[in-house]
Amino acid sequence: MKTLLLVTVTEFFKQRAGMFFVLLALLFGFLSGAEHHAFAVFFLTASNGMLYLGIIWLAYTLLCAQFLAALWKHPEYTFIYNARLWPSPLRAFRFGLLAIGFLQPLIYYGVYLIAVAVQDKLLAGLWPIFPYYFLLIIIIGAVAEWRIGNPQIFVEKDKKQFFKWPFKRFRSWTWWSLEWLFQEKGVTLLAGKLGAMLFTSGTLLYYSTDQYDLRLPAVGLSLAYLLNIGISFELYKWESETWLWGRSLPVSRWRRIGRIFLIHAIIIVPETLVSVRNGALSLFEMMQLYILGLSVLVTAHLFFYKKEGLLEECMQAFLFGFIGLTLLILYKIPVLIIAGMFVAFSFLAYPRWYRV
Repeated sequence: MKTLLLVTVTEFFKQRAGMFFVLLALLFGFLSGAEHHAFAVFFLTASNGMLYLGIIWLAYTLLCAQFLAALWKHPEYTFIYNARLWPSPLRAFRFGLLAIGFLQPLIYYGVYLIAVAVQDKLLAGLWPIFPYYFLLIIIIGAVAEWRIGNPQIFVEKDKKQFFKWPFKRFRSWTWWSLEWLFQEKGVTLLAGKLGAMLFTSGTLLYYSTDQYDLRLPAVGLSLAYLLNIGISFELYKWESETWLWGRSLPVSRWRRIGRIFLIHAIIIVPETLVSVRNGALSLFEMMQLYILGLSVLVTAHLFFYKKEGLLEECMQAFLFGFIGLTLLILYKIPVLIIAGMFVAFSFLAYPRWYRV
């Protein structure tokens, strides 16, 4: 079952990572919390609200079903057809779990609808989502059952591109690293950004409920930026395992650490845009928190070189490091001074921790 989920559901989110990033940009970059709440209330109260929601969910489900039917036609997925040996009840159960894996975004939104319905006492309009879930699971499960009952294998030939970019592929380590993240680690990238953006939105929403100083968003956004540590670890593995010859290139250490700062500065842009869009902080305050988050994340990334990627040893250090950072912030040390301390420490530690 785990193999089935990994080679099908994980592959779907990896190949559709770009689409989900666009959706995240739309949902968090252009819609505020009040607008999200207004949409939820519309679905729960309007006469055709749940019908519109069902149509949107059905379109997404058909996209998943089409992907499933096409994916299992590839030669490397011939082992899938051994599922016909499973007893029918077991096959139905496992295909149901497979469907739930595809429908994760809809389930998360359903949880949000339940929270809004409980808060605004609109439970009467909530009931249709449960038949929707049941129906959508049946659709994906039925497509999976149909595909293994009608095997069709093909070898995909190289297709001529209808459109070609008018420029050559960039000769840039930063570009190649980001390209690798999107193509090979799309699920990790999507999960890391979703968590960071949600935590950023929650922090600023709480910050707007009363009069607080900069310490509250400094602690919250520092943690939000640190939620990118999984993406940072993938970058470490990219350099240490995939792009090994890059370490032997005649590139100075200072240029290498400059690359590390640059790529992490790009990675944390989405949650920064969420903060700017929220409007709870001034531009200067947001700049301070951005520099702090960048410096902390780069320091955590460099620690991977010291421990040679051993997560068991790194996570404990990250925990105590964040506690220490929180204490520094609570003692009203200016954010820019803390960020400067982390930047200085990074430049001092890098020559000792980085091993060619």
